[in-house]
Amino acid sequence: MISHTNPSTRKLLLYGGSTFTIIVLLWPVLMIIAEPGGTVQEQFSSIVENSFAYRINFFLASLIAPALVVVMITLALFVDTKKETPFLNFLGAFLLIPYLILVSIAYASQYVLLPKVFDYPELAMNWFFASPYSIAYFLNQLGYTFFAFAACAIGWKFLFEIGLSKGIGVLLWASGSLSIIAFIGLAIQNEFLNFATFLSGVLTIPFGILVALKGWRMK
Repeated sequence: MISHTNPSTRKLLLYGGSTFTIIVLLWPVLMIIAEPGGTVQEQFSSIVENSFAYRINFFLASLIAPALVVVMITLALFVDTKKETPFLNFLGAFLLIPYLILVSIAYASQYVLLPKVFDYPELAMNWFFASPYSIAYFLNQLGYTFFAFAACAIGWKFLFEIGLSKGIGVLLWASGSLSIIAFIGLAIQNEFLNFATFLSGVLTIPFGILVALKGWRMK
């Protein structure tokens, strides 16, 4: 394992954490602008009339997973901790693969596939992200379930640290646990439990900030 004092590791944490945080903060702002209120059907009708902002919003969203994967793999494979967990490190890194694939398909479908099927409303609704019954929403939730297990595996070693490192571990476990609860909520069609996906996403903001700070403080 590469030492956490390696300059490349420092840059990956600093710039990766900063980039991820900026993307996650910008996304909800654009979402407010791009997605009108009302029922799912009303939102869909409005987006059909003008989908430019909606497509830009989801293009930005599709950058979240790659940025997060860079940060997570850096934490898993290139940051030393007091507790050595090689199996969990590689397991977590492996679980990020289906996360990246599923979430990327879910987000990219909103600006690649969805506009092409606007003339077929029934088919389009099957891919409209705002619908909790759509394929895109399911793939996203499934992807974040893989992220949840990856977060717990990678975050385990940081729970035994102090300061920023411990905070990173706690946030990974909290975000991961909420993602699992959200998927269970989706499976049993419980909106209250599925709302945990929003809380899980909120926790990634301080996570990104702590990662950037950790990189900045490295000598």
